[in-house]
Amino acid sequence: MPSNPLLHFITKVINIEDIKVVNYDFITEDEIVVEIQNQSKFSQCPRCGKTTNKTHQNHWYMVRDIPMSDYQVILKVNRRQLKCIECHQVFSEELSFVKTRRTYTKRLAMKVIKEVLETNVESAARRNGMTVSEVETLLKELEADLLKEKSHQIKKLGIDEITQLKGGKNYAAVLVDLETRRPIALLEKRNKVIIAEYLSSLGSEVLNQIEEVSIDLWMPYKSLIQEMLPNAQVVADIFHVMKQINQELDERRKQEKRAAVKIKNRQEREEKLAGLTHSKYPLLKKKESLNDEEKAKIHSLQKVAPELEEMYRNKEAMRDIFESHITSDEALYKFLEWTETAYKFFPKSCRTISRWIDEILAYFDHRTTQGIVEGINQKIKLIKRRAYGLTNFNSFRRRILLNWHFCC
Repeated sequence: MPSNPLLHFITKVINIEDIKVVNYDFITEDEIVVEIQNQSKFSQCPRCGKTTNKTHQNHWYMVRDIPMSDYQVILKVNRRQLKCIECHQVFSEELSFVKTRRTYTKRLAMKVIKEVLETNVESAARRNGMTVSEVETLLKELEADLLKEKSHQIKKLGIDEITQLKGGKNYAAVLVDLETRRPIALLEKRNKVIIAEYLSSLGSEVLNQIEEVSIDLWMPYKSLIQEMLPNAQVVADIFHVMKQINQELDERRKQEKRAAVKIKNRQEREEKLAGLTHSKYPLLKKKESLNDEEKAKIHSLQKVAPELEEMYRNKEAMRDIFESHITSDEALYKFLEWTETAYKFFPKSCRTISRWIDEILAYFDHRTTQGIVEGINQKIKLIKRRAYGLTNFNSFRRRILLNWHFCC
């Protein structure tokens, strides 16, 4: 029998509240069983709330714990069945360090999950003496617990999508609480039916308190919000408006370059091509970010492609509107002025602004954007690369939700 000082030392090392080590034994060269005893004698009856210490029967079982030095640790614990002296209910006592019907401690579960998020399932299982299926089961159980804890305080919601595969196929929908900066759901498809099913699962009480929903310029999102979130203002993301303007600007640059190649006069052709070469990124950047070389490139377009240079100035004028500290009424006037001037260059963008004008103007009320969602999407891509692909969607979703719960 181990000495009391040694047992006291192991108790300190195990470090579980109200737990005393009473014995230990090495069962293999790298595995140790530690017998522990709950120091708390009383437990509360779940039916009537009275406390009791009357033991009905003992139930000994093994619980895997975090490794100690180079040893895998198994705790031998007695989860007593008690009988309430008031209502005579028989119940199992609660142990703070292990959930009911679990074969591992809560802290081992947290350790394994963090290792999975940093590496992968196989590595985490190997380091903790568990099988891959045991780790997968642990992750599924925890995900189920998290999904039960649906947020009831969502005020601002962001909806966007992310591609599961290269090439823009298989879009998954990402729903984000913009105030907590956390994803609340990752749905396998971005179609209206699947998103509607998830929103319905939140309940009308949650949906009725959502005040703003930021979306890209996709009409099904807009109609879904109007149908299901009666008190929410739809806010069109300004970065998607600017993205469309930039796309039209870049398409015009390509047209100018294709036309320049066909110029028969050699000197004129080379002069125009020289002015257009390496102009893409200066044209897409904001004016404050241009270096001297890029400013010179924009200036040279006045000679070789004056309309392209004018489009750049129009693009920057739109960006200035979004960055101005103005009201939605003032913004409306500026949008009307801009579209009147820029329609000949940006017909597609002008029509988009016209269709989405109410949702674009809503941005000026609280300056809500998709910036947080885009940042989360970038991190999701990084997590996916680090996890070697995650081609199974359920594993993909589980990894994302757990990552934000434990690492952010």
